[in-house]
Amino acid sequence: MNMDMVESVGKIVGVWRYPVQSMQGEALETAELTETGIPGDRLWGVLNPAENKIAAAARGKKPWRDLIQWQARLKREPSAAEPLPPVSIRLPDGGGIDSEASDRDARISAAIGEATRLIARNADNQVYGYAPLHLLTSATLKAFARHYPSGQFAPQRFRPNLLIDCGETEGFIEQDWIGATLLLGESRLEVHEHCDRCILTTLPQGDLPLDPGILKTSSEANGRRAGVYAKVTQPGRIRIGDELRLLRPVSRSAA
Repeated sequence: MNMDMVESVGKIVGVWRYPVQSMQGEALETAELTETGIPGDRLWGVLNPAENKIAAAARGKKPWRDLIQWQARLKREPSAAEPLPPVSIRLPDGGGIDSEASDRDARISAAIGEATRLIARNADNQVYGYAPLHLLTSATLKAFARHYPSGQFAPQRFRPNLLIDCGETEGFIEQDWIGATLLLGESRLEVHEHCDRCILTTLPQGDLPLDPGILKTSSEANGRRAGVYAKVTQPGRIRIGDELRLLRPVSRSAA
């Protein structure tokens, strides 16, 4: 007889979406998870003309790596009538760019220092094709901090969609979730891939300084991994404070 074992892992303490690829995102209190993840996540991107693809700050090359210092938020929620809502961008100097403005591309080009434009993300121009949700636990951040106490292991460095508070637990517990099902709010997720880290975790953003030790720590302590990717197998609403439960199949012989 096949049965299931349900284990409480923690609760959601952070929900984020990133309307523009490689830019800082916006925090949410609640989200309606769909098969494509959080609505509005990575809808837009800044074109890298040399590759004819969306620029990736993760590759660490100027001028594109500076995009991580910009912040983006959607002006309206995505809908069937408007699947690509406009976005508002805040620059490091405090200035702003509105995607609905006629001079948006000229201003983006001036700020980045290279001729470029804001484009919609699609299957042909995207730089990443991973699963739509990235999960990270407080247990992993604590383990990194123990390994490198002077490092600032803020969630923002790792750009998760969901941050799970696991209480006093410390360690890379999500690494054991590969192949497992997660129950979260009204939704169900399937974890299927580790999240390998890159130079993006070291770049300065907001109050976080440039720190190569962040990536060095993830490499030494956990094979350059931090967090996992998941697919949404059952859409549903999630909220800050929702419990995350791990569902594992357990095989037991009939009595």
